[in-house]
Amino acid sequence: MPNPRLYLHETIHIIGTGSEPYKKHTAAWAARRQKGGAIVGIWQQSGSTGEWPRVVNLWEMEGWSHWAEILDKQYAGDGQPADLRAWWTRMARWRSGGFDRILEPAPYCPTRQELIEGNVRGRACLQEIATVRAGAADEYLDAVAVRWLPVAEQRGLRLVGAYRTAMRDTEAVILWSVPTFDVFTRHLSAPETREWADAARAWRTDHRETLLVPSRWSVVHPEWRPRAR
Repeated sequence: MPNPRLYLHETIHIIGTGSEPYKKHTAAWAARRQKGGAIVGIWQQSGSTGEWPRVVNLWEMEGWSHWAEILDKQYAGDGQPADLRAWWTRMARWRSGGFDRILEPAPYCPTRQELIEGNVRGRACLQEIATVRAGAADEYLDAVAVRWLPVAEQRGLRLVGAYRTAMRDTEAVILWSVPTFDVFTRHLSAPETREWADAARAWRTDHRETLLVPSRWSVVHPEWRPRAR
C-alpha cells in the first residue's frame, strides 16, 4: 500500500551551543502533545558536510487534513494553545530561524511505523536534496526505486524516506540510514555511487548531500526505544 502520510522537514538554525538543549526539548514536546505530528528523526548536521550549527527534524503527519488542523492551531492568534505559545517562546533561546519543507512520500517510502518494524537503524544518515528538471520529481523518484535502491541496499544503506517537495516543481529529498561512518565514507567513494551520479543527471540538474547524525530520539538511532518518542 502506498504511503498515505505527509511530512514536515525542518532545517533549524541553532544559536551557539544550543543544539543539545534544542533537541532534548523538541523531543519532550513531541512526546507530550497528542494531536501533532510524530517525530521520525532529530538529527545534527555534520559541519564537515554543510552549514553549522544545524539540526534537521522530520515529522510525520497523517495527511493533508492533519496538516490543516496543525495550521489552525499554529495561527489561531489569541486562541493559540497556551502550551504551544510557551514552547515557541522557550525555543527562541536555542534557535534563530530555519527553513521548512512539506514532503509528499513516494509510494515506496516507508512510514514511521514501518521504519520501526523493519529495524532501520544506523549511526549516520545520508541526506540528499536533489534539484530536478521541472516536473521530473516523480520520474526521478521512480528511477531511484528501480535503479539505485537495490544497489544502495547491497552497500548497507537502508531507505528512511523518499519524497517530492510540495509547492515546488523541481525538488526531491531522499534520506538513507547508514550503519557506521566507515560504511558512509566507503559508500561515497564507491564506483557504483559515482556511476549512479552520472546516470541521475538524466533527471537531476544539481544535488546536495549532507551527513546527518541521529539523536537518540530518532527512530533510526541504534538505541531508540518507543518511550523516547
